[in-house]
Amino acid sequence: MKNISRILWSLGFIMIFGTIMYLIFFRDTTSVDFFDNSIFRIGIYGGIGLLVISSILSFVGIGSSRVKNGEAALGIIRSLTQTGTYLNQQPQVEMQVEVIKKSGESFQSSLKAFIPLTQLSALGIGTPIPVVTNEQRKVALPKAGDQALTQEEMQELFEEFAVKTGMMDAEALKISKGGITSYATVIGMRPENNMSDAKVNVWLDLEVALKDHTTQPVSTKKTVLQEALDQVQPGKVIEVIYLEHDPEKLVIKTKNVAGTVFNTALNDK
Repeated sequence: MKNISRILWSLGFIMIFGTIMYLIFFRDTTSVDFFDNSIFRIGIYGGIGLLVISSILSFVGIGSSRVKNGEAALGIIRSLTQTGTYLNQQPQVEMQVEVIKKSGESFQSSLKAFIPLTQLSALGIGTPIPVVTNEQRKVALPKAGDQALTQEEMQELFEEFAVKTGMMDAEALKISKGGITSYATVIGMRPENNMSDAKVNVWLDLEVALKDHTTQPVSTKKTVLQEALDQVQPGKVIEVIYLEHDPEKLVIKTKNVAGTVFNTALNDK
């Protein structure tokens, strides 16, 4: 796409420059109106048209970057900013990401993508997203036909990275792997810090459904991503994993909002 854009831009420039030189030095001096000259209209307007087309192709290329022969990996957002560029009213964002490969290797990189404005709030620092990367460590969002991690693989990579970097408690990971999956009703929710922060510490009063069809009240403190707060509001039913011998030790499972956002964004391309 970029090569085609450069060729069209060069042709457009040559047409405009050549037309102007021809009309200055070789035009018919009896011609009354410079702008009515047919050579002017063909050369100048045709050249401008090629420049416009080259700009469009170059612009579209920004949003359709692809990693050839890429390997599926997991990206953890470290920062996210809008570039000021829009495509179909969708803002382009630049993300700094921590890339974790299935081999366990990790490195930092960046990528750009167009995301619907209404869904930007679902993306924040620490959010996991699917990416593809190559040996040169170029990173992009997966396109149709690219390799992709399964949800289970993404979860496993994220958990290993989260424990290693202190984002997740090792005990919580142990519970999620060896506990019993069930449901709980949120009776009360008390935030400890500003609810507009990227992560919010909350005390949750839960009514947990146990394996023996009874329920048990549990009060627990959890850290929840700001975009997932609506999932733990009083009256909501949430998925939990608890230890059979100690139901008060549990982890809550919130929906992967980022995955939904990126699948929607990619399917719109």
